[in-house]
Amino acid sequence: MMGYLHVQGYARKKELEIGKSLLEHLRDLGVDINASCGGLGECKQCLVQVNKTHLLSPLTDTEREFIRQPEFRLACQARVLRDDEDLFVIVPERTFTILPTGKRKNIELDPYVTRLPSQGNTVYWRNKEIGIYEGALLGLALDIGTTTLSMYCTDLETGKDVIVVSRENPQMKYGNDVISRITYARNHGQEPLEKEIRKAVNGMIQHLPVDPSKIYEAVIVGNPTMRDLFFGMPVKGLGEAPYTPYMKTGVHKRAQEIGLIINPKAVVYGMPLISGFVGADCISVVLATNLHRESGLNIAIDIGTNTEIVIGNKERMIATSCASGPAFEGVGIKWGVAGVGGAIKNVSIDEDLEVHYETIGDLPPIGICGSGLIDVLANMLDREIIDWRGRFTEERSSFVIVDRDNPITISEEDIDKLKLAKAAISLGVKTLVKLFNSTLEGVDTIYLAGGFGNFISVENSKKIGLLPDIELSKIERVGNAALEGAREALLSKSRRREVYHIEEKTEHKSLESIPDFSYEYMKELSFEKYMIS
Repeated sequence: MMGYLHVQGYARKKELEIGKSLLEHLRDLGVDINASCGGLGECKQCLVQVNKTHLLSPLTDTEREFIRQPEFRLACQARVLRDDEDLFVIVPERTFTILPTGKRKNIELDPYVTRLPSQGNTVYWRNKEIGIYEGALLGLALDIGTTTLSMYCTDLETGKDVIVVSRENPQMKYGNDVISRITYARNHGQEPLEKEIRKAVNGMIQHLPVDPSKIYEAVIVGNPTMRDLFFGMPVKGLGEAPYTPYMKTGVHKRAQEIGLIINPKAVVYGMPLISGFVGADCISVVLATNLHRESGLNIAIDIGTNTEIVIGNKERMIATSCASGPAFEGVGIKWGVAGVGGAIKNVSIDEDLEVHYETIGDLPPIGICGSGLIDVLANMLDREIIDWRGRFTEERSSFVIVDRDNPITISEEDIDKLKLAKAAISLGVKTLVKLFNSTLEGVDTIYLAGGFGNFISVENSKKIGLLPDIELSKIERVGNAALEGAREALLSKSRRREVYHIEEKTEHKSLESIPDFSYEYMKELSFEKYMIS
C-alpha cells in the first residue's frame, strides 16, 4: 500500500517519498509555509502538527531543544522513513488581523478611472479608453509587505470599501528579510520570487466577492524590493553599494503585462521610492498621516524587518531605514514564533516572579511572538531579573516563562538579539530628531504604523527603548497607514499628485553615514531607563 501526505485545508495529496523532508513534500504540494532559513533548522518557523510520528525520522538535536509536544515537528528536520501509511499534516495558520486605519479622512472622490454616461458606457483612465462599463467601477489598493500582503477592494464610484483581505507573503520561504530575497534573486534568478508574489495577489483577487473584470485600476505600495519584484524590475542593484533601485519614479503597467487577473487593460500603478531602502510604503504612510501638511514636528515609524522612519512637517522631511531584523518576529530566538495559534502574545510578571500570559487563540503555548517578547523584556527589567545590560542579576542560564517538562524560556543570547533590533530603531529616531535640530520634547506626535506597531504594548516598548521616552498621549497608532495611503491615491487625483510632492521634498539619510555610528549604536544596546546613576 502506498501512503500519501494529506494537508488540512488542501484538496490535493502527494505520495510519500522516503528520505525527503516534510518541508520538501509541502513545497511540492504548493503549501505556503514559512521556512525563511531555507530549511536549515535555524529559524524554527516551519512548525507542523502530524498524526503519525512513527512514519518519520527521530527528533533531531535542533528539535529536541524546541519541540514541546510529541505531535509537533519542524518540517525541515522531519524526514519520511516509511511510506506504507497515510500521513496527515496541519500547518498552523498565522494570525492576520485586518488593521484599523486610524487616520481615515474625508477626501474628494475624484479617481483617474471614470465613465461619462453622456458618451455611452465607455470606461476611461486619464481620458484613455480601457473598457466598457458593466455595472461597477472597482479598484484595488495593495500593500506588499515583506511579511504580509494587505488589500482593499474599493468602489470607485462611491468610495466605499467592498472588502479588506490579508495574507502572508509567500516569499517568506526565500528569506525573512529583503536582503535574503535579493541574495536569492542574484544567485538563482528573481523569476520564482516574481511568480510567488503575483500568484498570491491573484489568489486574493480570486476570493473577492466581485467580478475581477470590473477592476480597472490597482495602486501598489511596498518597500523597494517588494515593489520591484512585483513589477518584474531587477533588484540586483538593491543588494550592492550604492544600493540604487532600478528606477525611483512611479511605475505604470497594464494588468495583462504582469499577469494580474483583473481587467486586462486596467492600469497597475506603483508609487515612487525615496531610496533603495525607503520605499513607496513610507511615502504612503506620510500621505495617510498628513505628516507633510502639518506645521508641527511629527514622526512616523513603520516597524518591521526593515523599519522605516520619517520625521518632518510641511517645510521639510527626512527619512531613514533601520535594519531591525526579524528578531521581534521570533526568528533567531530559541522559543520565538510568529503570530500563530498558541503563540504567547502578552506577558506579565508579578512581585513573586510568577509569570502570567495569554496565547493567540487561547491555545496551549508553543512559543513567544513579538508582542510577548517585548513584554518579557520590560517585566524582567522592572522585576530586576535582568539589569540595564540585559544580564541576569542572579546566577541562572535562562528565565522560565512556561514551566513544564520542556519549559519555554528566554536566555541572555535571546536578549542580545532583541537588543540589536531595538537599538537600530532607537538610534534611527534619535538621529532624525538631531538632524532636525530638535529634541524629543519638541515632537508633537509619533505615528505608529503597521501590524507589529498595532499590537505591541506602547508602555513596555518605551521601557525597553524600542520607542522613544515620550508622553504616551503623543503616540498614536495608525494601523496599516501604508494601505490607507494607497487607497487615498486610488480614489483621488489630488492625493496622488501629493505623492510626488512627498517624494521630492523627502531627504534620505543613511544611519551608517552619521559620525560615530558604531559608537552611537553600541550605546543603544543598553536599557537606558534602568541604568544606575
